Amino acid sequence: MHFNTGKKQSHIKYPWIFILGLLLISTSCFKDNEVDERVHSIKAAKRAPGISAHEILSSDTYKSIKLEIHHMEGYPLSPSTASTLINWLEGLVNKPSGIQLVTKAIPALGKEKYSVQEVRDIEDENRTAYNTGDELGMYILVVDGYFEKDTETEASLGFAHRNTSLVLLGKRVDENSNRFGKPDKDRLEATVLEHELGHLLGLVNLGTEMTQGHEDNENTGHCDNEDCLMYWAVETNNIFNTLNQPVPTLDENCRNDLKANGGK
Repeated sequence: MHFNTGKKQSHIKYPWIFILGLLLISTSCFKDNEVDERVHSIKAAKRAPGISAHEILSSDTYKSIKLEIHHMEGYPLSPSTASTLINWLEGLVNKPSGIQLVTKAIPALGKEKYSVQEVRDIEDENRTAYNTGDELGMYILVVDGYFEKDTETEASLGFAHRNTSLVLLGKRVDENSNRFGKPDKDRLEATVLEHELGHLLGLVNLGTEMTQGHEDNENTGHCDNEDCLMYWAVETNNIFNTLNQPVPTLDENCRNDLKANGGK
C-alpha cells in the first residue's frame, strides 16, 4: 500500500513537469519550422540574377518588397537616391502592399578591390531581408572600393550578382561624380542602380523572356538600344560619354517584356 500510494502521489505532485515537457516540445517544433523557413529563404536568395524576375514583378507569391540597403561607412547614397529607386520600382512591379526601405551603415573594410565572392561574403554576414511570408527581400550593398575585374579601359560602377542582390562600387562612383565634366552623384547612382535592378527583373533575356528580339549580340544580357537604360555602357565608366541627359529610361521593348512577365 505504501508504494502504491507513493506512485499516485508522484503523479499528482508533479503534473507541471509533464505540462512543461509538452510546452518545450511545442516551442521547439515551432522554432525549428522558423529556422527551416529562414534557411530555405537564404538558400533561395543565392541564385543567378533574373531567376526571381517573376516573383519580383508579379503579386502571385509576394505582395510586398523589403529593400535593404547597406553602405560602408563613408559611402552613403545621396539623399534622394533611395526614394528615386523606390518610385522607379513601384512603377514596374505589382506589389499591392508596397515597398519597405531599410538602410544601415556597416563598417568599411578599406579594401582596394572586391571580388564577387567577397561581396557575397559581406552580404551573407550582414543581410537580414529575406523572403518571409508574402514579403520578398532584396539587398543592395555599397562598398568602399573597386571591382577586381576592372581594366585600364573599362571599370564597373556596379553589378548584379545574385537573384535579389546587387552591389554598387561606391568609391568608383564618388570619384566620377559631382566634378567638372562628370554627372551629379545622385543621377549617376540612380542610373547604375536602376540598370542593375533591371537585371534582377530579368532584363535582357535573363529570366524575363523577350516579347521581341532586342538583346545585344555583342553584349549579352543587355538591350541593343543605346538610348535604353539596359544598354551595356550604363554599368561601366563608358556611361560618362553619354550621361549628359536625365537618367535613361527603359525602352518600349524592355517595358513590354516586364509587363508580359507580371509587371505593370
